[in-house]
Amino acid sequence: MSETIQSTPLTNDENDIFAEEKFSDTSVDEPENFVSENEESAVEADVKTDGNGLIFGKFKSLDEAEKGYKEAERAITRAANLEKEMQAYQQLFGQYEQDAIARGKGYADRLDMALDHDVRQHELDDYVLAASYMLPPEQKLQVTALINQCRQTGSPADMAHIRRYFSPEIISLAAEDVALYKNARRQDYEQMRHQDKSIRYTRKLKAFEDHSGNWIDSPLKKELLEQAVEISDGKVDLDALKEVVDAVEISAIRKYQAAQDFRRQNAEAQDGLREPGGGNVRNKNKKWLTKEAFYKLTPQQEAEKYDLIVEQVLLEKEGKLPKMLTL
Repeated sequence: MSETIQSTPLTNDENDIFAEEKFSDTSVDEPENFVSENEESAVEADVKTDGNGLIFGKFKSLDEAEKGYKEAERAITRAANLEKEMQAYQQLFGQYEQDAIARGKGYADRLDMALDHDVRQHELDDYVLAASYMLPPEQKLQVTALINQCRQTGSPADMAHIRRYFSPEIISLAAEDVALYKNARRQDYEQMRHQDKSIRYTRKLKAFEDHSGNWIDSPLKKELLEQAVEISDGKVDLDALKEVVDAVEISAIRKYQAAQDFRRQNAEAQDGLREPGGGNVRNKNKKWLTKEAFYKLTPQQEAEKYDLIVEQVLLEKEGKLPKMLTL
């Protein structure tokens, strides 16, 4: 028979102190993440190795195993992102196919066709309700069959046949209700169309940004791209637009540099418009004219400066002044 071991009850003596209170705690002197050599050996011993001493049958050390794990994790993330992109492209492709089908039936796009289908179903619901209150059982069965058929075919002939069962007043009331419903639903479909465009435009701009590097280096370029996509309904060739913008930018820089060079040369020439060997005090402080200044003279000013103009032209021809008026 096994012997039962009874525990000694704790006394209420206040002088009794637990062991951890009798001895000082030396754990504060050790770092929180301290791992002893024995513990490290235990960790390494826990890692499964094959007969060749390889960790997980592939890696020579824990560092290599950790690096391999991180690379695998990145590969999984890339694969997940690619899968999301493929799903998005498949969705867009499906929408393009639906748009093509809708245009083949005379609609602007799939949403325009969906709106028409939605409105037609609502009108049929109105006639179901009217038939339940106004038609005898036999005609009600006939109209119900036609309505079910029209829901599938969407045939205008079937809809016209259904309307023959009702009075002009009922048809008019149904038309008014359908018009109100169509206006309300059109707003919903326009919002969906706007969201579709926004998604398409964002994807196109992002794809361009991804392969164009740091080309978009100003808010002006970004705004230009967004406007081009909006105006063209996403059909613009952004790479071709980039080439045009680059050409315009280069041309603008050249024009600016040419204007700066012209101003500098003009200032230098103006400063040098002094007759060489300025021993003649009379000519020392003369302000010679540039061609630009000459064309700005009024007839009265030109008459007043006539002698100066003649003198400057002669000096330029003799090579004693830089060519300004005779250039």
